Amino acid sequence: MTNDFQQAALNEFQKSASQLAKGKDANAALTKSYERYDNLIAKTIEASSIKPACKAGCAFCCHYKVEVRAHEMLLIKDYLSKTFSAEKIAAVLAEAETNAAIIRTLTPEQHLTTNIKCPMLQDNQCSIYPVRPFRCRNFHSTDANACEQSHGDPSNMEIATGMIEDVAMFADAHTQGFEAAAEQTGKDARVYDFTTALLEVFADANVLKRYQRGKKTLQQAIEIST
Repeated sequence: MTNDFQQAALNEFQKSASQLAKGKDANAALTKSYERYDNLIAKTIEASSIKPACKAGCAFCCHYKVEVRAHEMLLIKDYLSKTFSAEKIAAVLAEAETNAAIIRTLTPEQHLTTNIKCPMLQDNQCSIYPVRPFRCRNFHSTDANACEQSHGDPSNMEIATGMIEDVAMFADAHTQGFEAAAEQTGKDARVYDFTTALLEVFADANVLKRYQRGKKTLQQAIEIST
């Protein structure tokens, strides 16, 4: 690891650990972490001679496999509950049910190479953009044509969509800093499949209680081995 990576990870770890220790859930701490992340990445992109090709309406990556932590899923539920109507939430969950039925038949490798539209993708834009998980935030590309090619041929892992090295490095460092802080403060550090986690967080009223007690938060969602 470079010194810049280590320092960025340490900075985020220290800030997040302090904020996580103050609350029973991670919503406030994660929201602040996302704000710091956005500022860090914006400054890194501004300083780079290479720019991302990503723009609104380009949503090829929103068909990829997404992994999520329990705290990210709880914040997403809170956001949906506050900003979506009951009918809109029901429609999202219905699409997630359809996706989950497919995902549960796939091996992790097959899921990685299968296009499945995210239920949060609406009108070709992310409907939870302010609270999208770190995995989604970290993805970027310098070649929109390569993204389109990868979407058209998802089993071809040789297609390189390109990345900005410093952006990828700082994004990963910041993410690891928050995740290490969450783990140190006794929070669930497991990695879950996004779609099945989304369904469980709405179906099970005890999810938040398990998270607050440091237990395995999601018991029915697919757990991703790391």
